Amino acid sequence: MNTVSGLDSLLQQVPKLYHSFSHTEWVELHPEGKWSRLQILGHLCDSAINNLSRFIRIQHESQPLDLTSYNQNQWVDAQNYSSADPDEILNLWVSLNQSVIRVISTLAPLQLSLVYLLPQGGTVTLEWLIEDYLEHMKQHLGQIFPDFDFL
Repeated sequence: MNTVSGLDSLLQQVPKLYHSFSHTEWVELHPEGKWSRLQILGHLCDSAINNLSRFIRIQHESQPLDLTSYNQNQWVDAQNYSSADPDEILNLWVSLNQSVIRVISTLAPLQLSLVYLLPQGGTVTLEWLIEDYLEHMKQHLGQIFPDFDFL
């Protein structure tokens, strides 16, 4: 699965890029008042937490499984990433995504066709959700590291 190699590549690249910013650069809000780099990385941890649960639950619950959403802003606020140690959040991001890789790398081809029911109707497969997880991550990593091409 290309997603596994893509995630593994990011787990090698991001810790190296992480050190290109100072602590101040990690915690300062973006000019538009958007999330700081640290909050974006924290959001990617929240995404990993939620998606890891989805990737596991779909294998053991009846189909189609409801794809429940979560309020991203509430999660970032509740996790208080703005005052967290950037090293801790980087390590959390790496650890969570190592777990994601372990789970998705052992999926059988048939499991990739398991189905989620979207909140607004329609369905997506586990394979689609895994690929979307990686694309979502690349998009946000591009916001954190704008001079690096993750796509």
